[in-house]
Amino acid sequence: MPMYDFHCPHCGDEWEQLAKVLDYPEMFDVHGTRRKLVVFTEHRDTLDYLIDRVGRRIGQERVVAIHGSLLRDARRNAQEAFLNDPAVQVLLATDAAGEGVNLQRAHLMVNYDLPWNPNRIEQRFGRIHRFGQREVCHLWNLVAYETREGAVYQRLFEKLEEERAGLGGKVYDVLGRAFTEIALRELMVDAIRYNGSEEAREWARQKVDSRWDNNFLRGL
Repeated sequence: MPMYDFHCPHCGDEWEQLAKVLDYPEMFDVHGTRRKLVVFTEHRDTLDYLIDRVGRRIGQERVVAIHGSLLRDARRNAQEAFLNDPAVQVLLATDAAGEGVNLQRAHLMVNYDLPWNPNRIEQRFGRIHRFGQREVCHLWNLVAYETREGAVYQRLFEKLEEERAGLGGKVYDVLGRAFTEIALRELMVDAIRYNGSEEAREWARQKVDSRWDNNFLRGL
């Protein structure tokens, strides 16, 4: 059964970090051919930005996109191109591709930004990490650590990494059940209201730790 690696780079400029990820050894097979990669983002304007930047870096003909405004035929064509055309190597998507779409032709994924609903993170990863996947799946989450929102995510992921061995790799299953959409949204709203980056990180640490119950998580 495939497992996955978890990486959480600390970077205020997500594009610079994504550009580095695009050159990671995992992105290429033994022959130097680029492997299929799925990149998720929350927002359509960010998607348009990434279409341009990723296209300029690896070639526009190698990039396809799926978003909520795409007509059904165009969406199906983009999905088929990504799955079956060796020349198409990167799929950029909003959460329009997050449910009901089998993308297991790929085993590499990047969350360019993260939703406030932990279950949607799990749904995204489920597009590639699903029954029948034969490759080890890798997931990179880009977190702007210097932001208040990033401080909350960072502390969540630090705690999850501490418990990862005991949780048997089911990181997002636990995140979704321990921190429901409402709870995480409340944390994010409070974090955005909180002033000062150093204070925000300390606030996030205290808030997340206060909700963290090792026995409860291991039970899940």
